[in-house]
Amino acid sequence: MATVSLIALLVCIVVAFIKKINAGILAIPLAFIVGVYMMGMSSKEVIAGFPTSLVFTLLGIMFIFGIATSNGTLDKIAELITNLAGSRVKLIPYVFYFFAVAVSCCVGGIIGGSLVCPIAMKVGKREGIPDYLTGTAVIFGVQGGAMTSIAANGIIALGLMNEIGMDGRVLPLWLHMMLSALICFTVCYLVGGGLKLAPLPLQESGHTKITFDRKQKITLVALLVLIVSTAVFKTDVPLTGFTVGAILILLGCGDANEAIKQISWTTIMLLAGVSMLVNVIAVAGGIDAASAWLASIMTPATADSIMILTGGAMSAVSSATGVVMPTLIPTAPEIAAQMGGTVSVASIVSSIVIGANIVPISPLSTMGGIAMACSNEGTDKSKLFNSFLLSAILAVVGCALLALTGFYKLFW
Repeated sequence: MATVSLIALLVCIVVAFIKKINAGILAIPLAFIVGVYMMGMSSKEVIAGFPTSLVFTLLGIMFIFGIATSNGTLDKIAELITNLAGSRVKLIPYVFYFFAVAVSCCVGGIIGGSLVCPIAMKVGKREGIPDYLTGTAVIFGVQGGAMTSIAANGIIALGLMNEIGMDGRVLPLWLHMMLSALICFTVCYLVGGGLKLAPLPLQESGHTKITFDRKQKITLVALLVLIVSTAVFKTDVPLTGFTVGAILILLGCGDANEAIKQISWTTIMLLAGVSMLVNVIAVAGGIDAASAWLASIMTPATADSIMILTGGAMSAVSSATGVVMPTLIPTAPEIAAQMGGTVSVASIVSSIVIGANIVPISPLSTMGGIAMACSNEGTDKSKLFNSFLLSAILAVVGCALLALTGFYKLFW
């Protein structure tokens, strides 16, 4: 059944790609057929795979930024950044990469992505930058910067390292994550046509003096409140988003119906359906089977690479901070012992962290889901889904190959 469930996911992705339809539409009936009629799961158990937390997060973020979009605030922010960039359109993806790094160093990956991605996508649309380039810039950026002692990702890693007797230094992890993400994004930038970007004609790009009206100024303050509240006071992101959004509606700064129209239901359908199928795969043992197979081929020379592949495979369908790192990091001392001391606990921990945190460009993860939700109208969602998914796979494989050079043994 583990194999059957994995085949079902492959069929879902391939058929959706060939037929150009939303993969979520296929994933739900496949989850139903495989789960209920082949595995004996109840309907409630299949439905339990619906990603309630992810969908609610996306709804909260899309709602408040829907208001900012409908009243023109995001357009004005995009114009402002576009003016600052001038004619250097080729550099804009890197501007947002390092901006995302800076933000996530303070607030972590998910919050950083939620805040930067909507604005970046708007700028990308104005400058003719494909959503793929903008999305990879932001997601790899926030993941690259999130391994600090004050960001959620780094805090979790630090606590787990202390539990297994390590000194809890996160600087090596930050350097490994930052450089790995930068390499991955650079590859995406080159493959995605970054060097071919050209500035739009002046009359199209509209480089003019930017002024904000009353509604837009209040909306800017509201977005600042969202950032401070979630980053400093650690309030829940979607709940804060809905609360701030409701206040904006009451102040007459936006229309609720227009904001709701900005919600990408196509994206939510896609992520919800595939997540339900992935839950069935997990119950069937597909994830464990894939991880066990990787572990069976591990040697001292390939231990770091195998842990990156394992962490990446798990993180692609689960939470890096909530599942993968808490599950795998405690095993590092035992794995090092099994390798006869030829592999250090530190390099194994780095490999686990890299594998778990380099893959969130996958549209099946929260970060990839945010990028999908923020993508502009007119973008082929199915094509973007496949591009993000392929990028996630290649990023994990690339980092696994990098591990063979001993890179993740450095800096400790």
